[in-house]
Amino acid sequence: MHFFKQSIIARLGAAMLAISIMAVVSMIGSVIVAESTQGDAAGINLAGSLRMLSYRVIAETGQYTQSPSEENHSKVKLSISEFEKRINSPILKTVIPQDGDHDLYRLHNNLVNDWNEHIIPSLNKALIDTQPSHKYIDLIEKFVHRIDQMVLLLERSTESKIKLLSLVQAISLFMTVLIIFIAMLDIKNNVVLPLQELVHMARRASRGDLAARVEYESQDELGVLGDSFNHMAEELSKIYTDLEQRVERKTALLQQSNESLQLLYDTTRCFNRKEDICRRLMPVMQQLETVSPFGPIEVTLCEPNNKKSYRELTTQTIERPENCRVLSCNSCIVQELDHRPHKTLSLPIQTRETYFGEFNAQFLPHVPPNQSEIKLIETIVENLATSMSLELKAEQEQQLSLIEERAVIARELHDSLAQSLSYLKIQVTRLQILRKKESSTESIDDVVDELKEGLNNAYRQLRELLTTFRLKLDEPGLAHALETTINEFSERLGIPIKYHYGIHHLTLTPNEEIHVLQLLREALANVVKHSQASKVSVSISAEKDEITVSIQDNGVGLPQNQELTNHYGLVIMQDRAATINGQLSIANQPSGGTRVLLTFKSKHH
Repeated sequence: MHFFKQSIIARLGAAMLAISIMAVVSMIGSVIVAESTQGDAAGINLAGSLRMLSYRVIAETGQYTQSPSEENHSKVKLSISEFEKRINSPILKTVIPQDGDHDLYRLHNNLVNDWNEHIIPSLNKALIDTQPSHKYIDLIEKFVHRIDQMVLLLERSTESKIKLLSLVQAISLFMTVLIIFIAMLDIKNNVVLPLQELVHMARRASRGDLAARVEYESQDELGVLGDSFNHMAEELSKIYTDLEQRVERKTALLQQSNESLQLLYDTTRCFNRKEDICRRLMPVMQQLETVSPFGPIEVTLCEPNNKKSYRELTTQTIERPENCRVLSCNSCIVQELDHRPHKTLSLPIQTRETYFGEFNAQFLPHVPPNQSEIKLIETIVENLATSMSLELKAEQEQQLSLIEERAVIARELHDSLAQSLSYLKIQVTRLQILRKKESSTESIDDVVDELKEGLNNAYRQLRELLTTFRLKLDEPGLAHALETTINEFSERLGIPIKYHYGIHHLTLTPNEEIHVLQLLREALANVVKHSQASKVSVSISAEKDEITVSIQDNGVGLPQNQELTNHYGLVIMQDRAATINGQLSIANQPSGGTRVLLTFKSKHH
């Protein structure tokens, strides 16, 4: 029974087997009944013919008694013989049960005995006596009545067999219909309806409704399939829920990463602006509070490599800071301070060389920052330290440039105007000596002429120095300043200077630009003062990352017996070349004139 509950196939197989058994039973019953009724009709006919023979025997015997003759006697004998043959016929014995207790068997036996014991003797006596009695007629009439009873029993026996066959057929048909009905009901309740429910739930699941569940419960195959579907839907629901949660977490992480990247971008923009540190740092601190659990945030700034603070910034204060420089800004002022207990993440604002202060970010103990948020604030602090370090280096470079330029000015004043003034001082001393000695007027006039020439040279040198000191790059790039310088010296020479500029693809540092420009002016000034040239050319070119500056003329050239290092202008040019890590060569050309050649590598490249 448990096996049939677990298998629809077993139940359907059992139903088909039961239907087949009913069909076989019906067929076997039909065959048995048909076999049992075989010969019944012949037996009934034969039994019915005994009545006819009985009446014929009576008639022929009566005819014989009225008209005795051999022929009539033969007819009577022949009818009696035929009756005996029929009553003892195997056909009749076949249809009569051979059970001694059966009514038909006893009736047939009694008929045979009465025939043999009473009727035959009575007939023989009637055939022998000339004056026969009619006693045999009464006997035969009673005998016929008993024959009718036997025929009736035979008919009832046959009818009972036929009724039995009908009953077997009816029972088989009823059982078959009942089995079919039960099987169809089982198929409907345990196959059709569960399958429809499974298909409906499968379609709901295919549309994304993972809440669909099969309500059919059984131990059979469809019950197992329904349980499997429910388990699968439950697992898919868990998987989908887990995936949705993962997607939400990933989306949140991406959003957080995007906000962090935006914050880093804004941080870079703010730190690179030329504004007060509060205007640059406060938006970053406030934006950091919105994208992370940190807050409030405090920044303490110190002098480089000095623990003593000079400025403190915070995102939450109820009063304006004393060192606030923008009275219209209220970004750091709040109505009420957060007095909940906080923990503090303290990070030094420093590079490998310099310490600038502390960056203190507070957070609530129950909302600690994760590693990515800590890394974000570390990156911001590193960017702040880098920005302050770059500003410090830029300030130091400006100071060094200023000191270097002052040294250049002092050296040029010493090598030019100071020497001229020393020369004039010597001439004044000579003039005083001559006056004391009351020398001739011509000697005094000679000294005065030399004084005038020295004053003129000193004035010319002063103007040249002023022009050099006032030199600045008003337009972006070196090309415009060089072109202005070429035009200026072309007017001073009275001839056009051939000019070629071929480094448009390179960018020089401001220090390199000013030194190249001043070195070019010094070289052209020497051409104006000493060369007596009719042709001058200036060329600036580059090969890979090496830049070449060339100034050539066809003048008288340099004296052969004079050391170049003794000329203060040439010394200054050498110093400028060394400042930009370049090589300077000044030499006469075989065809005449002088060539000044500067080569160096640009740091911007």
